[in-house]
Amino acid sequence: MVKECKRCLYTSEHPLGITFNENDICSGCLIHEEKDSIDWNDRWRELELLVSKYRTSEAKYDCIVPVSGAKDSFFILDLVVNKLKLKPLVVSYNKYFNTPVGIANLARLRVAFDVDFHQKNVDPRVVKKITRKSLYAHGNPYWHCLAGESVFPVQTAVMMKIPLIIWGAHQGL
Repeated sequence: MVKECKRCLYTSEHPLGITFNENDICSGCLIHEEKDSIDWNDRWRELELLVSKYRTSEAKYDCIVPVSGAKDSFFILDLVVNKLKLKPLVVSYNKYFNTPVGIANLARLRVAFDVDFHQKNVDPRVVKKITRKSLYAHGNPYWHCLAGESVFPVQTAVMMKIPLIIWGAHQGL
């Protein structure tokens, strides 16, 4: 049986596997609600303490920051570069649903924050096959994007021995 959230109307068939409480409110809405009860000053101090262990003058990069080119990408890079004073390697998975504005935003990010940028480009023919299979298997043609956006930053971090990834959005926890 398919459940539907009473607030946002997401269903239990969502590709991130959201869950529902006894009142049929989804995990996404509950997480969103949580922000109103957080002491943000305390959380900022915790974040500064956490990242201080990774800030180094020896390494070229202190962390990896995955971006999409949307406005949250600018927000997270401003925090990482200007407020936390980290040296990020910025990464992006090419979803092949790019708009001219999104492409321009990625270029603007590199210049505005003076960061190195790696983008994962999978053969479009392979993406087409994965999209077709995921549509039939998961009911969602966007599955390869979710997987690529989650896996590519981790692969890059392991390959380049960069121990910290700072996500601008949660990855379906």
